[in-house]
Amino acid sequence: MRFNFFAIAAVFATTVIAQGNFCPEAARFGLVNVSPSTLSPGETFTVTANLTCAIELGNTPTFLDYYIDATATHTVSGPILIARRTYDNSTSPPIDQFTAVLPNWFYFTDATYTFVMDNSFARAGPTGESVITVGGIETPINITGF
Repeated sequence: MRFNFFAIAAVFATTVIAQGNFCPEAARFGLVNVSPSTLSPGETFTVTANLTCAIELGNTPTFLDYYIDATATHTVSGPILIARRTYDNSTSPPIDQFTAVLPNWFYFTDATYTFVMDNSFARAGPTGESVITVGGIETPINITGF
């Protein structure tokens, strides 16, 4: 399950989280931001994932996977893995931040791109045995200069 967040909703949710009031349902797997959000192949960018609400709502990450995904009027290749990270549960505040380089790949002028964060977290099953389930969040990005 993935949620697509528009910029105004992300700003609102980030502000609410910072104030400690409540966590909106759309932030249950965390929030992700890419800066800058307009990129060309080979450019460096910073990814910041705020996991405050994910943890507060019981979805503490075990692993975090970050992708670039696209939709277009024609076939595009599957998501591009940017990073696979094991979450450090002792991080305070609960932020996962890193820099990455946009890979040189087959980008299309008619495609719409999103940056995806998948949160893999453990949940107890009916017998108490832990299983890993996944939820995700998306944010739009622009890819230019190809």
